Amino acid sequence: MSGSVTFQKIPENELTEDMVKQTADLFSSAYGVWGAHAQEKVGKFCNEENMGRRVKMSPNILREQSLPKEGRNVLVRALVGEELVGHAFATRWKYEEYQVCWVTQLCVKPDHRRCGMATHMLLKLKEGEQDRAFGILSSHPAAIMAALRAFGNGLENMNFDMARTHAHAIMTCSPVNYVKAATLKADFFGNDIQDGNVWCAFTNFWVDHKEPLGVLKNLNENGIHWPLGELPDGCEYLVIVEGTTGQDHGD
Repeated sequence: MSGSVTFQKIPENELTEDMVKQTADLFSSAYGVWGAHAQEKVGKFCNEENMGRRVKMSPNILREQSLPKEGRNVLVRALVGEELVGHAFATRWKYEEYQVCWVTQLCVKPDHRRCGMATHMLLKLKEGEQDRAFGILSSHPAAIMAALRAFGNGLENMNFDMARTHAHAIMTCSPVNYVKAATLKADFFGNDIQDGNVWCAFTNFWVDHKEPLGVLKNLNENGIHWPLGELPDGCEYLVIVEGTTGQDHGD
């Protein structure tokens, strides 16, 4: 990576069509690829020609998934000069009397990864807010680890209590359709993640897990324990972290 990075936090009412298109283009060029069962399970999004290729997203689909009308939505952009090299979308809503911040999309260009950019974008999301809970669904361990660094105490000190107690209620009242429709795994409410159990939700997102498995292999080779289990097809890892009041500076 070369050049200094500028981070911008942009509320939905200041987003332009060009900004939305740029983020959709980045997602389409840098996110995951369709898995082996994608055509069978979600054929309208993935035909035979697209098997094994990058998941594509149009600006309209991006708006539907990351800019729901009932939520308070925000975009964080990472720019090198005028080039978009990373972005994060988040939606906020009320759960009981508390504010929830849910990361609906997190994407970084491949040649700008492994330098803390995702974590910095998520920290930018926190600035000036009073979030009591942070959530993310992702099939990629790197996104999960970035969220745990930005919102919690890191992977090594992950606490499952908030998710175990409040996940169903928080997600049921979400204005984000795919979050609201996600099905928590049956073993989600168990006391321990072991014997093949996994901390995740079924979201009908049939991406290939080769790249995420490579990240997990690297963690294992470096002696780092991955506490969320091995991800089944069609599912995404689920993390919900308890926030604290007084987070105005995102630290």
